[in-house]
Amino acid sequence: MYRDDPLDDEAELIAIAGEDAVETLRAGRDELDRDPLGVALDVLRVLQGWVDDDAAGRWLTSPQRRLESRTPVQALRDGAFEEVEDAAQAWVAANA
Repeated sequence: MYRDDPLDDEAELIAIAGEDAVETLRAGRDELDRDPLGVALDVLRVLQGWVDDDAAGRWLTSPQRRLESRTPVQALRDGAFEEVEDAAQAWVAANA
C-alpha cells in the first residue's frame, strides 16, 4: 500500500524543519544503511529535550561548522549520522 500522507512523526518534522528538509531526508532512504529520516527524528527528540521547536528547526536547517558548513539535513542525507548526532549533543550542551 502506498501512503502519500505523512506519518505523525514525519508531520511533526515537517512542521518544525519544513517540507523541503523532509523530502531531502526521504531521498536518501534507499542508498544508505540507516534511514536519514529516522535519524533526524531521533536527533529532533534530543533537541526537544533542551530547546523549543523553533530553535530545533533552525538548527536542523542551518549550516553548522561541525558539519563542514552543511546543514544537519544535508549531512544526514549524505550519511553522516554520527557526525550529526555528535553535533546536536555538542550544540545542546553549549546552549543548555
